[in-house]
Amino acid sequence: NELKILLGMGSVETVVLPVGSAPHTISFSPDGSYAYVSNIGDGSLIVVRAADRQIVATLDLGGGFTHATKASPDGTVLLSANFTTGMLTKIAADEQAETWTPVSSLNLATPTVRGPVCVIFRADGQRAYASLFGPAGGIAIVDVPTMTLVGTLPTAGSVSGCGLVNSNDGRTIFLTSAGGTGHFYRLDTWTDTLYEDTSYGSIGSDLHGLAVAANEKTAYITARGVADEIKVLNLNGTEVGTIKIDPRRDIADRPDGLARKGSTLYATVRFSGQVARIKLQTGSIEYIDVAPPAISGYAVHGIAVRP
Repeated sequence: NELKILLGMGSVETVVLPVGSAPHTISFSPDGSYAYVSNIGDGSLIVVRAADRQIVATLDLGGGFTHATKASPDGTVLLSANFTTGMLTKIAADEQAETWTPVSSLNLATPTVRGPVCVIFRADGQRAYASLFGPAGGIAIVDVPTMTLVGTLPTAGSVSGCGLVNSNDGRTIFLTSAGGTGHFYRLDTWTDTLYEDTSYGSIGSDLHGLAVAANEKTAYITARGVADEIKVLNLNGTEVGTIKIDPRRDIADRPDGLARKGSTLYATVRFSGQVARIKLQTGSIEYIDVAPPAISGYAVHGIAVRP
C-alpha cells in the first residue's frame, strides 16, 4: 500500500496509502499537478497532489480492481476502467477546487469480455478507446460526452497491459495485444479503423507495457512470457530486437509497466520489486530497489513519468 517516487538523483520517496490499498497503475493530469492512482484493493481512485505528495481525494468507484485511469487532454474529464465490475466510469475533474466527481458510467462487460482494462483519449477528448479483457479482446469505442458505446474493434487477444500510446500526429494510437506471439497495431482515430502490422512476425510472449520513442521510429514492449524481455520494434522497418531484463538469474521477474523520459526507458520488474532504468543510447541497465521481492502476487506494477 505504498506509492514510490523516484527522483532524478536516484533517491526514492514513499507515500503511504490507506490500509488495504493495492495501487496498480499511475497516470497524471496533463500539467503534472495531480497523480491518479488506480487501486485494485478496494476499487477506489486515489488522487495525490504532486507538489507536496498529499492525498487530496479518494473516490469510491464501487467494487475491487479499479485498474487504470486516464485524464482527457484538457484534464477536465477522467475515465477509470474496472474489468471486475465491467464499468468505465466518467469523472468530472475540477483541479482548481480540488474536486473529482463521478458523473456517469458505461458497462462494457459481455459474455466474452469481462470489462475495460485501460483507456486512452482521442486528441480532441470527445472519443475514448478502452481495451477489453477476455479471450476475445478488442477495443471499445466510446463517445465521451454521452458515455455511449459507438462500436468495438477486434484484436488478437486482450490489450491487457495498457499498451496504448498516442502518436505525435494527433490522429494515430499505437497499441499491442497479447494473443499468440504478440500483435502490433495502429488505430486511425479519424476513421476508427484498426490496422495490424503483420510485418514483424513473432514479436514475443505475453506482451504488456508499451512506450514509443519521441521520434516515433521505435516502439518498446514488455514481454512477460517465457523470457524476461523488452522487445524493440523498428517502426520504419520489420526488425524486432530484444533488451534482456534479468535482475535475478534463473528467476522469472516479469518486466511489466513502461515509461520513457527522453532517451531513458523505465520498466517496472513485477516480482523483483525493482525498476530497470535503461539508457537507450548506451544500452546500460541499472536496477533500482523500490520494494521487497514478491513472495506472492507482485511487488511493483505501474509507472509514469510526471510531465
